[in-house]
Amino acid sequence: MTFYYILLIAVPFFILVLQRKKNQRRISKLALALKSNDRKLLTGHSAKAHHSTYQQLENLIIDQIFEAEALEKRVERREDLITAVVNGLADAVIVFDRGLKIRFTNPSACKLFGWLAPPLELDAVDYIKNTKLIKLIQKSINTQRIETIEIQHQIPNDSEHSARTLEVEVAPLTLTGVKSVTRARVVLRDVTDARNLDLVRKDFVANASHELRTPLTIINGYLENLIDSEITDKENSLKFLNVMQKHGNRIARIIEDMLTISKLESYSDTIQIKPFNLRACTEEVITRLNPLFEQKQAAAELIFPENSTINGDVFYWDQILFNLIENALKENNEPNLKITVSLNRGTDEDTITVKDDGVGIPSDALEFIFKRFYRIDQSHGADKKGTGLGLSIVKRAIEAHDGNVSVKSTPGIMTAFKITMPSNKDQ
Repeated sequence: MTFYYILLIAVPFFILVLQRKKNQRRISKLALALKSNDRKLLTGHSAKAHHSTYQQLENLIIDQIFEAEALEKRVERREDLITAVVNGLADAVIVFDRGLKIRFTNPSACKLFGWLAPPLELDAVDYIKNTKLIKLIQKSINTQRIETIEIQHQIPNDSEHSARTLEVEVAPLTLTGVKSVTRARVVLRDVTDARNLDLVRKDFVANASHELRTPLTIINGYLENLIDSEITDKENSLKFLNVMQKHGNRIARIIEDMLTISKLESYSDTIQIKPFNLRACTEEVITRLNPLFEQKQAAAELIFPENSTINGDVFYWDQILFNLIENALKENNEPNLKITVSLNRGTDEDTITVKDDGVGIPSDALEFIFKRFYRIDQSHGADKKGTGLGLSIVKRAIEAHDGNVSVKSTPGIMTAFKITMPSNKDQ
């Protein structure tokens, strides 16, 4: 009887020991699978499980692990997407905390402020040398309002360009689960080109109105004189009519030049590139200007190679040469002026030079001469020379041909306009 009692106790005990060892092995395998992050091992381990309470708990743990892993990957993909979008923005983006420490920057911000690496966790005051911007960030955090402003910013180590105009928007950021504002997001957009374009438009309207008003005022003045005098004095009447015709032609040329500039600013539809003989084009321009050459007692010298064919729109090259040569004649009143036009062939580019040995251009005027309506001498009054648009047309026409124009001048000695064009290798 005693033997049966012993057996009754021993068998369950033996079963419990076996089950315990089995569970220990399963736990070891589960721990190994978790440690190695082996999805196959975890899946296989779960598939072999039966429906005991312990095994149900084990399956629940494995399911939670898979779900957490999937969630982590979704979060990573979302973070990667957000990072890619922010890093790809042309606008600079910076995030600050309440203590004005930099918490995040994108590559555009690093470029804008000359940072070799993002200055994370460092004081903004030490890395952003703009008191106006720092105060705006503090104000946005304190008032919890979006603030906007425009500032001037000089990009570090970029002495070739002037200060840039930045449109700044500062907005408070509230982190999830935090009631108070703890961050500020700053977006800086470079609007220099847009502001310059607005300025050019305003200047153009103002200058065009002034340039058209002057000859119109003169014409109206002479018309009033003719009406008042009842056209009894034929000699004076003819004089008045000649002056009116002169200024009427001036208005027509201003309008024509303005239309030309407008066309050139959409040159992709305007320029028609074809081979043409540059020497022949230059000779034709000089023939048209021959009365002015005789009046100024000036001479022209052409220096061209045997092959003077280049690719371009002959209509606009006629205007380029006409404006440059006419300017040289009109701006020099002394006799014996010599104007030299030359073509120099290069391996990669051709160089066309229009040079004169006249009065030259003051150094402080060189950077402005290609601007619309700019004149070196502003004192001509009603007898202004030209429309002030000729060199602006020259610059835009050359740029429309993928070329560049520059000018060098020594007052009292010479002025040279140098045009570089892609080499015409097919000719």
